[in-house]
Amino acid sequence: MERSPTLSLRERQKEGRRARIIAAAKSLFVEAGLDNITIEAIAEIAGVSSVTVHNYYGTKSGVLLALVAESDRELLETLDKELTNQPDDLVDLLLRFFTIICDHTLTHLDKSVWRQVISASVDGREPRFNKLYRELDHKLASVLIREIEQLRAVGQLADSVNSTHLGWALFNLQNARFVEFIASDNKTRDQALHDLRNDLLALFTLVIPTC
Repeated sequence: MERSPTLSLRERQKEGRRARIIAAAKSLFVEAGLDNITIEAIAEIAGVSSVTVHNYYGTKSGVLLALVAESDRELLETLDKELTNQPDDLVDLLLRFFTIICDHTLTHLDKSVWRQVISASVDGREPRFNKLYRELDHKLASVLIREIEQLRAVGQLADSVNSTHLGWALFNLQNARFVEFIASDNKTRDQALHDLRNDLLALFTLVIPTC
């Protein structure tokens, strides 16, 4: 995390404690899972008191939420840098989008952590996860919608195309493949990408003969 030169010593110390807590929690979530770790375990690895962890994040679910929020922020920044105005057509757009998300998942959080996040978002015990996951979906779908509008602007899509509806349809399709991807430790990104490509070819074969 980049530090602002204007931060005071106290703010830098607080930032450092947060970073250590997040790093400790990430290792524990991967190793043991949300239900099998404690605030005390996170605090011990981070080198802070359990009171500090509680004051910053409330519960271990709150720590996981912070971890996911940080990952989401980095993912959206990566999409802005690596996707904006780059795709050649609709198929290329979704395959690039999916590749960036899968690579980010493997690099920043690990499949096991994402399985815990998705499980927490649907089991109803922690409403904040459901809210966070819905917000991320909307932000990611907005990226697709923005790029679809760019394709339409350069003549790759008909003016009659509803960018919002198409963006959400494609987002939901790739999201289904993403869930399959993280559900299995054995499924590789290339396998998931192959499945998504076949989905798109089946859908667009009448309007996009080759890609």
